[in-house]
Formats: sequence, C-alpha cells, structure tokens
Amino acid sequence: MTAPQPNPNGCDFQGYTAPVLAGGSLYALAYGHVIKYNPHTGKVAWDITPDPTFSFDLITLSVASGLVIVGQEYCGSASAPTGVVQAFKATTGALVWSQSHAPYPGRAPARTMGVSGGYVVVAGASPDAGNDVSVHRLTTGALVWYSDTDECGNGIVVALVAAQRVISGGGCGTPLTARSLATGAVIWSRSGTWQLWRGDTDAATGRHIYATNASGSVVSLNPLTGKTQYSLAGAANVLAVASARVFATCGGSGVCGYSITSGSRQWNTQLGSAPQLAAAAGGVLYLDSGLALNTGTGKTMATLWAAGSLASGLAVGDGRIAVASDGQVLELYGLPGY
Repeated sequence: MTAPQPNPNGCDFQGYTAPVLAGGSLYALAYGHVIKYNPHTGKVAWDITPDPTFSFDLITLSVASGLVIVGQEYCGSASAPTGVVQAFKATTGALVWSQSHAPYPGRAPARTMGVSGGYVVVAGASPDAGNDVSVHRLTTGALVWYSDTDECGNGIVVALVAAQRVISGGGCGTPLTARSLATGAVIWSRSGTWQLWRGDTDAATGRHIYATNASGSVVSLNPLTGKTQYSLAGAANVLAVASARVFATCGGSGVCGYSITSGSRQWNTQLGSAPQLAAAAGGVLYLDSGLALNTGTGKTMATLWAAGSLASGLAVGDGRIAVASDGQVLELYGLPGY
C-alpha cells in the first residue's frame, strides 16, 4: 500500500506510522489520515481525516473494543501544543468521542498512548507544560484522572501499564511512580533517574517492567512493589517482551535474549547494526531490518525484506506482520501457518 499525498497546507509530514493489526483489519496513520485496509486485498475500507485543516500531527494509534483511538498534537505551537485524543468506530470510521489530553488548555500533546482494562492512557511532553499523564474511559473519553509527572520540558515521555498500574516519571530527578489505573492513587515510587522501556503485560498477572537506572543498567522492577528483581547484563534498549524471554540490544550491534524469570542471558546474536524496532510472536522475533530470529536460540530463520530497508513501524497480529517503510510504503507479510 502507498501512502496518501500530504496536504501542502498541512503540518503532518510523517507518512505511515503506527500500523495496527486487529479484528481482521489493518489500520495505519499517514499524513493526517487514519486508514483502514482489508488485509486480504490491500483495498481501503475507509479513509478519514480527523482534522480537515491538517493542523494536528497524528502520533499514536490503538484499536480496542470496536474503537480506533488516535492521539494527536497541534502543530501551531512548539512550546505548548495542545493534545487531543479521538475515538472512531472501527466499522465505519465515524467519530465516537473527542477529548483533550489534559484538563487544562495548552497542556502537553498526546505523545504515547495505550489501552488497558477499559481505559485509555496518554502521556505527553512540551517545554511549557512539562510531562503529564491522563487516563480516559475507553467508551466515552471522559477524563478519569490526570497527573503532572515532572516539569523537565520536551523530553522523551513514557507511561506504560503493567499489572493494572500506570508507571511513569523517573526523568529530571522526579520519582518513578506507579499509580492505580482506575483511580490514579499512588501505590509506590522510587527516586532516581530512570528510562522506562516496556512491561511484560498490562493484565493483573504482570510481574516485570524494564527500565534503565541511573548507573546505566537495565533492570527488571516488580510493578506491584517497585523492587528490583534482576539486571540484564550488557542490555541497552529493551525491544520486546514475550512470555518466556525479554529481548534487548546488546554489545553495540547485537540482540540478546534473556530469561524473563531470572534475567540470565540465553543467547547473543551480533548483527551489522543494532535494531531500533522489534516485535515478538509465535516463537519469532521480527527486527526492523527484516530478519526473523528464533526467540529460543537467536538463530536467523528468514529475511522478510531487503537488507538496508529499515522499517519505521512494525506490528504483528492476525497471522500477519505489517511493516511501514520510509513512511511511504506499507507492506503486509503472512506468518507461517496462515
């Protein structure tokens, strides 16, 4: 599939981002459009422009409970852009609800977003507003709770859900904090400087979140208590988490697989360059370079697309893998057995 043409008077020049495979359909953002595709034929089921003036960058995309949720950032202000979250019917693309990310005007944009347990979790950052997190009801968009995590400006901001807790903060010397997904009540906090990566699952069974601490070590924290469980030797960027293993860049240009139970390194595969994106499913780790690795051994199983063509977006689901390349092309591959 080829991306639509950008609007010459608009501000969204991102091309394809955030592909999602869900419910037998493929969804993607591109140049201010939200597009639903039929994965069997590649034909467009619907194509909508949430903002007809093209004044918002479409940044994040999730699909849940028959809704397509899109996080957006107003591009008319570099220091205090407004954040908006909208939900559309997955069947028709019709607007269901539209809400500001934060309860105050000029607050941070919707930079990262996730859906869990009937809630939409949004995190944003801007120089004027600092970093913040909001939680909305999935069905209506109504604000459930809101929190400023710190005031460090337009840095990288992440809020992830693990074990039904929203984990955020850790930058600019502010505590890494876990709050109840449903109420926002603080459950635990840890001081220091942290870089959050990923959690094992947002369900109540979640037991691991991965973050880099002030000393530069990637560690597993228990989302229930915040206590450190183990470190991942030599790990840098945590790429993906599966049921038995966690995968991270290591050794400068490699990927390592670690036991999710103990953190012990089980394999080390050195590549030409370190991947930036990965997705794990069905015993396979898919990398942005097109390599498919065996999650148990790290051995290369296949090369899905040409070397040198790095994916800017990856999604695995419904027996397929969706790949956004250079923002202009969206490709779909079938997984073994489908």
